[in-house]
Amino acid sequence: MRKYINLRMLYVLISACSLLIAVPLVAQHVDAGTTGFANLKLVYSARATGMGQAMMGRMQNYDGMQFNPASILRTPEKSISSTFMDHFVGSGGGSIQYIVPKNMYVSYGAFLNYWNSGSIDRTEISSNFDLVETGETFGAQNIIAGLTYAKFISPAVDFGGTVKVIWDQIDQSSASAAMIDVGILHHTANEKIKVGLAVRNLGAQLSYYSDNKYKEALPTTYLAGMGFDFSENTCADLDIVKVTGTDFVGKLGIEHRIHPMFVLRGGFRSNAADYYQGGVLAFSSGLSLGLGWDWKNWVLDYAISSYGDLGLTNQLGIRYNFGN
Repeated sequence: MRKYINLRMLYVLISACSLLIAVPLVAQHVDAGTTGFANLKLVYSARATGMGQAMMGRMQNYDGMQFNPASILRTPEKSISSTFMDHFVGSGGGSIQYIVPKNMYVSYGAFLNYWNSGSIDRTEISSNFDLVETGETFGAQNIIAGLTYAKFISPAVDFGGTVKVIWDQIDQSSASAAMIDVGILHHTANEKIKVGLAVRNLGAQLSYYSDNKYKEALPTTYLAGMGFDFSENTCADLDIVKVTGTDFVGKLGIEHRIHPMFVLRGGFRSNAADYYQGGVLAFSSGLSLGLGWDWKNWVLDYAISSYGDLGLTNQLGIRYNFGN
C-alpha cells in the first residue's frame, strides 16, 4: 500500500512538472512593474531557493515566516538563523529570524529582512531624450521587520499570521508601509500530503516618496502549495503564486537526503521565459540547485538560482537550534 501511494504521488508530481514546463509564459504581464516596494517579492531562504522557491506545503518550517506563517508551528526547537543573498549588479541583502515554539499548539517568530542595491550610476535625460551620464551615483535600501504568530486550530488545520512594516529608501526619498500576512496549513487524510494557502502583503502605505503623496500599490501575493513526502529522506513541493501585476507562476522543488548530514535540492520556476535574452545562459533560466549540511545543532544551506542572461543569484543560510 505504501509503495502504491508513493507511485501515485510521483505520478502527480511528474504531471505537475510537465504542466509547468508546458505553460506558455513568453511575455511579461501587461501590468508588470506597476507596484511599489518591489523587494517584498524577494525570497530570503537558501533552502527554498534551492527548491525553486516552493515551500508553501512544508510543515515545521524554520523559514515559514517568509512563505506561510502557519508553517512555523511544531518546529522541534527554538532557533535563530540568518540568510545572506548575493543578487544582481552588486546588490544584496539577507535576513535574521528567531522562532520560539511555545508548545505543540502555539509558536512565535520574529524576522528582519534587509536589502542594499549598491551604487547605481545617476543619469539625466537630454533635450534629445538621450541618457546622459552625470558621473554621480546613488543607492537604494530597505528594511522589513515582522512578528509572526502560529496556532493549532484543529488536527486538520494550523493558522498563522504576521504583522510587518517596510521602510524603503531610493536616493534621498523614502516611503513606508504596514502589512499583514495570513496563512493556513491543511493536514490531509494522507499524512504524506500537506496543503498550504496564504495571502501576503495586505496593507497600506504610511509615508510617501514625494510631497504629492503619490500612492504606491503593494505587491499583494496569493500563494497555494502542496508538500509531498515520498519517504523519510525524499520530499517535494509544488506552489502556484500570483503577485499583483504579474502572471501566475508555478514553482517546483525536490529535496533528497543522501546522508544523515547532507541534503541535495533542485527546483524550477515557470516564469523562466521572462529572462530569455538569447544568450549563453538562457537555457538555464528558472533552474536552481542547493545543498544542506547538518552538524549537531548547526544547519548550513546554500543555493544557486539562474535568471538566464541576467545572471546567477546565490544564497547562504545558517541556523542554530538551541535544543530542548
